[in-house]
Amino acid sequence: MVGTGYYAEIMLADLAATARTAITVVIGGRNVERMKWLVEACRARAVNFGSPASFSSVELDSTSSAALAEGIRRVKPRIVVQSASAQSPWKVDIADSEWSTLVAKAGFGLTLAFNSLLAFRTATALKQIGDGTIFVNTCYPDGVNQVLAQAGLPITTGVGNVGIFSSVIGGRLPFEQRRDLRVLAHHRHIVEWRKPGAERAGAPVRAWIGDTELSDIDDFTRDIRLPYRELNMISAANAVPVLLALAGEGARRAHVPGPHGKGGGYPVMVDPSGVRLDLPSSITEAEAVAWNRQFEEVDGVSIRDGRVIYADRVGSLLATYSPELAKGFAVTDVEEAAADLDVLRAKLTA
Repeated sequence: MVGTGYYAEIMLADLAATARTAITVVIGGRNVERMKWLVEACRARAVNFGSPASFSSVELDSTSSAALAEGIRRVKPRIVVQSASAQSPWKVDIADSEWSTLVAKAGFGLTLAFNSLLAFRTATALKQIGDGTIFVNTCYPDGVNQVLAQAGLPITTGVGNVGIFSSVIGGRLPFEQRRDLRVLAHHRHIVEWRKPGAERAGAPVRAWIGDTELSDIDDFTRDIRLPYRELNMISAANAVPVLLALAGEGARRAHVPGPHGKGGGYPVMVDPSGVRLDLPSSITEAEAVAWNRQFEEVDGVSIRDGRVIYADRVGSLLATYSPELAKGFAVTDVEEAAADLDVLRAKLTA
């Protein structure tokens, strides 16, 4: 688990409570005291819930892919979960600076270079190691996973995002229907569901019970209004069944964003070999991908043919600060793009 933030904390705590096989979880980061506490807390939770999971930590240097590769080699993990980002979503959700105001106007896609940076380094490290490690990214996977895939880097899947909707919708269904629920949703839906129901814009999420689509899903969920930081209680928890299935606790249906670098979120089947799409019979893979792509414009960014392209309105906003930034960047130039964007962020948050 690369990262020790709030999202990682919930994943770790739930792994400690729910694992039923003797998995070994290693927490990787640079904050030794934070890691020490997380290890002790997770060991204690495992005792409380009768779980055989074990926990330890390793210091990781995320300043370069080479340094990360050195730390990861010491652990020899089967699964690596990226849970650290150079841009916390909570820092831009409240418009308390010119930078957060710009992100609010442009869309979260503006932060793609920041969200890609550490995942890019980790994926590069895994490619250097070359042992077929499963890589799971939690940081804006609807967009970042496309960057990694088009840069030729390993990416198995994301977690969160679409899983919020499958969990919330499932919670309103009779128990016997939940296992057959299939949902399509994009990161942009999180933004819309934070608004009062009557103010949501764009196509709603789509949901099926088996192969039967629910035609009234928008009305069914219109009273739900998502919170901000507290949303991790659902999003991070949703990641845990996916991780346990990948670790060998049994194949299961789940919902994930960015599987194998696809944009948006999909229903999948998960087992130790990875993830594969599990779509209803009424929609093809190409149709599902195209449906998710419609939300990229309003989210502010798309990734096409190896290049990150900002939506026209985002490019216009960026051009007032830097014509070069407005041009977007190649997926292989994440380091440079993040450094250039950091100059702007520092200026606008000063």
